[in-house]
Amino acid sequence: MALLPPVAVLELTYRCNHACRFCSCPWFGGMMTPEPEMDVAEWRRLIETYAEAGVSQFSFTGGEALMKEGCLDLLDFAAERVPVGLLSNGRLVTDEIIRFCAERNIRLSMSLPGLRSFPENTDGDTSVEKILAHFRYAREVGCQTTVGIAVTKLNLPELYETISAALLAGADSVLLNRFLPGGRGLGHPELLLTPEDVVEAADIAESVLKRTRRRGHFGTEMPLCLIDPRKYEHLHVTTGCSAATDFFTVGPNGRIRVCNHSPVELVKWDEWERLPECAEWTHYVRHDYLPESCADCAVAAKCLGGCREAARVFRGSPRSPDPIRSYGVHE
Repeated sequence: MALLPPVAVLELTYRCNHACRFCSCPWFGGMMTPEPEMDVAEWRRLIETYAEAGVSQFSFTGGEALMKEGCLDLLDFAAERVPVGLLSNGRLVTDEIIRFCAERNIRLSMSLPGLRSFPENTDGDTSVEKILAHFRYAREVGCQTTVGIAVTKLNLPELYETISAALLAGADSVLLNRFLPGGRGLGHPELLLTPEDVVEAADIAESVLKRTRRRGHFGTEMPLCLIDPRKYEHLHVTTGCSAATDFFTVGPNGRIRVCNHSPVELVKWDEWERLPECAEWTHYVRHDYLPESCADCAVAAKCLGGCREAARVFRGSPRSPDPIRSYGVHE
């Protein structure tokens, strides 16, 4: 297996122009202290180095990636080498940026965490209609788009409407993520889903996708004792942690982490060849983190116990049970 996973998530900046209650960025929860951000020149060196080392996709995010000076230059530079995605809350997206993405075959993902609940979920002044208008324009100019929906207790009652509105506006695909306590979300335990809520969210998404003949992805790893992925034809339900194997994260300060939920910083980006020396990295590469409660499970090798970093943040250790299996218990 190649040393670097195929997908690099590049967090260009700590800054964000929303204050989403569900946000799991670890620096918003006091688990990390923001440091000086890398400049554009160093990000360009990273992109060139990692593309040559075998990284086959870059995903640009933040914070809000579009708040980073030189973001478009970096997107352009990366898109000349490998497929690229841009994740945004949509507030700074313009028609010009949408055309920019269309011309470079950059997939644009925009967040829509609810319709009526949108203001309460985001604490931002972006309107739902503005986001939907972006999806409409993207469809007109041929920009591939994904609607990202963090499913919370607050927006679950309108999830069917939210997915439908985004698809009708022109979103090509749907990415759901269940609310994971972390970052700013640690202060909002009222958003935590029950196991029954998660299954309901998946069922709702499957229903909409089936009617619209679209495809979707429930991206946060699910314990197999909670949900059966085989029952979904149009919604791909992820099981098994892919941190440090399928993707990894580079933070705004240039330090590598196993995933975007993790507060544990490893080596600097240009020291990536030292990753095998990092116990944190090798634990994830070897999947050496199963909770004791999963030890005798027949499907543990496929399930891997759900989200390991959410377990760390919520219960103090990546070997703890997934928060969805610890519902209502926060130590």
